[in-house]
Amino acid sequence: MMSTSSEDETQRPSTSNSVKKNQVQGRMTAVMKKLRVQSHEIGEDCNCKLKCFEKVSAEERSSIIRQFNDLEDWNQQSLHLTGLITIIPVYRRRSRKNEDEAQFRECNFNYRVRVKREDIVHEISICRKAFMAVHGITRRRLMTLQKCMKSGVSPRDGRGQHGNRPWKIKEEVGKAIYDHINSFKGRSSDYSNEKTKKLYLPEELSVKKMYEMFKKKYQNLVISYETYRTVFNTKFNIAFGYPRSDTCSACDKYTAEMKVLNARLSENNLDGDMKKQVLEEINKITYNNKIHKLKAETFYTRKRNARLRSRKSEETEAICMAYQKKLCLPNISTNDVYYRRQLSVYSFNIHQLSDETSVFYTYTEDIGRKGANEVVSFLNHFVTEIMDKKVRHLEIFCDSCSGQNKNYTVLRYLNYLVNELKLLDTVEVTFPIRGHSYMECDKNMRLINTKAVAEVPMDWVRIVVQARCKPKPFDVVLVNQDMIGSWESFLQQKYWRKCPFLTRPIREAIITKEHPRLIQHRDTYNGAWISSVLRASLRIREQQSEEYPCPAYRGPLVISKEKYQDLQILKEFCGHEARVFYTNLPH
Repeated sequence: MMSTSSEDETQRPSTSNSVKKNQVQGRMTAVMKKLRVQSHEIGEDCNCKLKCFEKVSAEERSSIIRQFNDLEDWNQQSLHLTGLITIIPVYRRRSRKNEDEAQFRECNFNYRVRVKREDIVHEISICRKAFMAVHGITRRRLMTLQKCMKSGVSPRDGRGQHGNRPWKIKEEVGKAIYDHINSFKGRSSDYSNEKTKKLYLPEELSVKKMYEMFKKKYQNLVISYETYRTVFNTKFNIAFGYPRSDTCSACDKYTAEMKVLNARLSENNLDGDMKKQVLEEINKITYNNKIHKLKAETFYTRKRNARLRSRKSEETEAICMAYQKKLCLPNISTNDVYYRRQLSVYSFNIHQLSDETSVFYTYTEDIGRKGANEVVSFLNHFVTEIMDKKVRHLEIFCDSCSGQNKNYTVLRYLNYLVNELKLLDTVEVTFPIRGHSYMECDKNMRLINTKAVAEVPMDWVRIVVQARCKPKPFDVVLVNQDMIGSWESFLQQKYWRKCPFLTRPIREAIITKEHPRLIQHRDTYNGAWISSVLRASLRIREQQSEEYPCPAYRGPLVISKEKYQDLQILKEFCGHEARVFYTNLPH
């Protein structure tokens, strides 16, 4: 279906010719059918000589009808009923007519119900009228079951299974709907698991709007909204809006396990030992979840304390940094934008906790990527050009994305910042618990109107600057390729290529000028510190290292041919400046 850059081509299931057409009443038909299956009620007393309603108490009858209604569909209910009916031979025939005219029964039927008394299941024989009353079924349905049992065929619901479908969706109509939905360009989650094929369309879209756009595009085809919606739900895995990728998997797992354990605890057949075991499991996972949340809260506590320290001392500063939600160009209101690939706009935000100053480093995908070189380049620009020169102690709070913030390149740069450039005395980095990384950068992004009209990168700059007034407007740096240095290659000339410790588990790291070649780190917020030595590279020993990193890219990054072609179509809805910009894009 849809993607933004390298995922432009996505495999889709082939269009099926057996799409079931809903009736005119729409989805209420299916709802009512399910209600009829699960809304049987107990009938009147049979008043027979067997005293059936006295054999089966009112509580037992209520239990029987409740279990019967819990069965999913007509077929399962019929199989359950046939298991309670037994075919028996005819013992005596007493016809009032001659044998030539009389119609003799082929067989008789015996009816029973199952009840549980003192943990023992009993089968109680009842009459036909009581059997229908206890299960809330009609005489016609009972006769259908008897007919199936005599013929030896399993009872199956034949409604809707016939082949006479004059209103079946035609092949060309189904293909038109499929191609129209497939033409929308969306994106996958930046953080979600790669195993999922789910894609996301803009939040302002809906199935209803897509159906209206289909009618305008295919005016010669007459289809209902329900038909369009059926193809959308059965042939595609699409959602609207951007996914919540920062939900905590540990908290989600805890919630799911608690539901299962509470359901088991409510069962009546649990003995004392099993109930005690379930309670122990509940206490165990509750304790583990409490510890997990305390660890997550520690990150926010550290950040609050850092904010207070930065406001009390001019020599201390605390910042949060993170990449923001991806923006698109051109961001216009025409419907064609949903069918075309757009140019990605990246934004890296550094937020000062001392005075709420916030800087956005903004650039398009032809300028750079979203890697460690970009993060170090922006952080270096912030420290050397924007941050107060009086600051000697810097505290950094950022997420644990290994390709951007939590890697050996960033840690080597921080050591280089303290011990080579000597701009700071100490640098401390704190990483959050996964799923609990909500920071001021996320609050800043929510202030930006992502639905505003933007045709060129400067439009997004203007929108970001105007997004906040208090305490001060956002600062925006429009990034060019000269700002992005090849820091990874540069630092390899000064430090050993391989990191002496695993970066993924660490929660905190500290670099100080007192220990030039040491990084102190720990995997917990309150555990013991571990010191690792950053060995010098062989090049630094031979005095062959460079003084400053060279540019990371030697020229503009080309975009795909398909995206360029889509942008040439979209530029027709933009002004002269935007048309020149999109025409000159490298591809």
